[in-house]
This record gives sequence, C-alpha cells and structure tokens, in this order.
Amino acid sequence: MSYDQHDQFRDRLNALPLSAGRRGIAAMVLVEIVRWMPDSGASCSRTAEELGDLLKLRPGDLLLALQTLDSLGLIEQKPHGRTFLIGLRPMSPAKPAGQWQAEIAGAIQSHTGWKRRLRHAVDTGGTDVAMDVAMDDVGREDLCAFGLWLHGPSFTDADRDGRWEVICRLHSQFHRVAAATLQLARSGRKAEAERAMGAGGAYSRASLRLSTALTGWRRAITA
Repeated sequence: MSYDQHDQFRDRLNALPLSAGRRGIAAMVLVEIVRWMPDSGASCSRTAEELGDLLKLRPGDLLLALQTLDSLGLIEQKPHGRTFLIGLRPMSPAKPAGQWQAEIAGAIQSHTGWKRRLRHAVDTGGTDVAMDVAMDDVGREDLCAFGLWLHGPSFTDADRDGRWEVICRLHSQFHRVAAATLQLARSGRKAEAERAMGAGGAYSRASLRLSTALTGWRRAITA
C-alpha cells in the first residue's frame, strides 16, 4: 500500500463522528487487514474469526468495526462457510463529489450489503461470528457510520429539513426491520425470515424505500 493510500484510509476514518474507542478499534482492525495484504494488491484472504482471535476482540466490537470500514468502502467481505473472508477494497480514483454525495453513496452501498449479511444469517440460523452482535445494536440507526454522520455535527438546524427527516425515518425503520429479521433467523423461524426478505416482504420494502430515498437525495444534491 502506498503512503497516499494509507493517508486516504486514515482521513476517511477520522472524518467520521465516532467515539475515540470505536475509532481506535476500527483503526486497529484496518491496520491488521493492511498487514495481511501482499504487495501485489489483493483480495480477501483471512476470516473474521482469524481477525477477531488475533486482535482479541469481542465479536460485537469486531462486527461494528467491520461495518464502519465497509461503509467507508475500505474493505470487502465475502461469505465463506459460516463466516466472511476479509480484505481491502481496491482504491478508486478520488471523485470531485462533495462530502454529502460521498456519504450518501457509502450509505447506499453499506445498507445494500445488509441483504447479503441477513441472507447469510437466515441460511446459518444467525449463529456465525459475523452476525454475533446485540439485537439492540442492529436495531439502532445511530450506530452505523451513516447514522453517526446523519445525526452528527455535519448538519445544522437549517440542514435538518423535510428530506432529512424522511431519510432519518426510513433509515430508522430499516434498522428496526433488519433487527426483526435477524431475530427471526436466530429463533429458528426461517420461513418467516425468508418471507421478510422476499419480494414484498417487510425487509425488502424497508430496504427499497431507503435506497430509493437516498438515491433521490444524492441526485438532488448533485443537480
């Protein structure tokens, strides 16, 4: 990894309104992932369990760190049995888009990724380490990177307009439905979880509403 790339990674992470503890854990995880990568660049090569064991992190802390890094576009996670392989996401050239467009684009990407994670949870009964996190944390909209930004100091009172309120409501609803779907998977109610994720299901509707609203917001800002 070049020094420029390292600075980009660090600057993206430092820009988030995270607690010192959570930022520190995310930075520690990122540094260890960087250490894994060969000079040639590379793909996912280690599992979430290996990373957690090496850093002696609780599964919940590891998941929050991985969610933060994933939402920033810094890492990629690929399903691998009952866990995930972790690696760096290839860096793309910096775009001239402003901070808001970048944050919204990251939110669309990271929240779309929840479908993959929930599908994995439904298939495995929600017992894998990648989903080992408190249900209350999944259901809270102010713990993911986008939620921290959305409710953080980047927005003045004037910025908190009708569109912002709609996004907050849909984002909150998405997390509540995601938590409910995960609960179904963990309690062995696989058929109900499948319906929630299927066409017209509660999770699918919440996800579509949020992604549609985020896409519209991003276009409005870009225009």
